[in-house]
Amino acid sequence: MYLLRLQRNAGDSEADRKRRMASVNPRYVLRNWMAESAIRKAERNDFSEVWLLQQVLQRPFQMQTMAERAGYAQRPPPWAKEIKVSCSS
Repeated sequence: MYLLRLQRNAGDSEADRKRRMASVNPRYVLRNWMAESAIRKAERNDFSEVWLLQQVLQRPFQMQTMAERAGYAQRPPPWAKEIKVSCSS
């Protein structure tokens, strides 16, 4: 289906396609590892990451310096592979 869609928009440049995709796909999405990191800090009375997540997720389509520094648009860190979450979590 994706290849058919690309064929329908054959006149689009790569930049146009990326711009259109960025307008409908958020850069930042709350992931389990982000929540886990914020929870661990909050359990030690450090709510800085909870605050950061609240700020970042209010504008998920906009690139944000603090979110980039925190790695929120990157792949999960290695320690996050150990997180096991069920639907009832």
